[in-house]
Amino acid sequence: MLNIKTVKERDPFYDNARFILVFLVVLGHFIVQVKHHHWLIFEFNNFLSLIRMPSLVVITGFLSKGFNRPGYIEKNVKAILVPYLLFQIIFAYYYYILYDKSIFTYDFFQPQFSLWFIFSLFMWKMLLFIFTRLSHPLIWAFVFGVGIGYVESAGHYMNIQRTFTYFPYFLLGFYLKKEQFEIVKKKSSKLIGMVIVLIVWFLVSQIPPAEVQSWLAANRSYVANGHEEWYIGLKRAMFYSFSLLVGFAFLCFVPKKKTFFTKLGQRTAYIYILHGAIVKTLYVHYIRPEDFNSIWDYIQLPVYAVLLVLILSSKPVTWIMRPLIEGKIVDYCILPFKWIINKYKPVFQRNEEIEKSA
Repeated sequence: MLNIKTVKERDPFYDNARFILVFLVVLGHFIVQVKHHHWLIFEFNNFLSLIRMPSLVVITGFLSKGFNRPGYIEKNVKAILVPYLLFQIIFAYYYYILYDKSIFTYDFFQPQFSLWFIFSLFMWKMLLFIFTRLSHPLIWAFVFGVGIGYVESAGHYMNIQRTFTYFPYFLLGFYLKKEQFEIVKKKSSKLIGMVIVLIVWFLVSQIPPAEVQSWLAANRSYVANGHEEWYIGLKRAMFYSFSLLVGFAFLCFVPKKKTFFTKLGQRTAYIYILHGAIVKTLYVHYIRPEDFNSIWDYIQLPVYAVLLVLILSSKPVTWIMRPLIEGKIVDYCILPFKWIINKYKPVFQRNEEIEKSA
């Protein structure tokens, strides 16, 4: 009897969700430059912030199973830490030229713009070794997420604030099972999702947009944001609940079957890492927010976002950038050493055999 192995087909739902969420990140970085032009734009961008990064982190955590397999750390150093280090240097030099700075500065522990997510991703994957050994790990992650806000010295350096604030989302995703995602795929869930969106939008709209933004940025301590009350951590807990609720609502509307952008959802790393420098360049040399005077000026921003994600996820871009973004440059660098080792390996083996027999 033939032993036929069944190949597990990739679920398009997760790739669809990742693509949409990364598109929303790109759109947000276009909108953030004009958010002060109108209260509705500010509130809309804040609401997107409730969805995009928390939901993206949850799905990333879900796709991070098997952390205890052999070679896990080496794999993540190559695929995450090496690209982070390379683009830290590249972007530091690029922004030095773009903004015509007088001094070139570089710090490994000060993530450039959107690269904070890449640095934190590596840290989250390493934290799994600690938190999965604890009793009630999700509760501990939540405690650390709320508690880090009370530490005044914890800020953007080493990305400590964001790493621990977003870690509960990552750990939640890690512990979620595929069966639990089936809930959002039901048709009845869409109605629940719509109700959740309306309720959360109303609640968040009662808070000043600038304050909402500071909570969602999660890059400074409570004191640095002007909050000294001992109970202020409860507000972060409230935003956790808001993000999880609207994240559930978002997933209810993600396409379940293959779409034209499903394959592009497998290339989100390219979009995420590369888009920041391009958005900044467009605002320095081409887009002038101070000249916006009609609705058409604002409509161009989502058009730019669509074009940008399609270009950055295209085959030519991914083919050119693969060595850097997937860390394959490491393989190219050690290739000569592998060739030398393989060439002289028989000699070493013969020497060892001679020594053993002597």
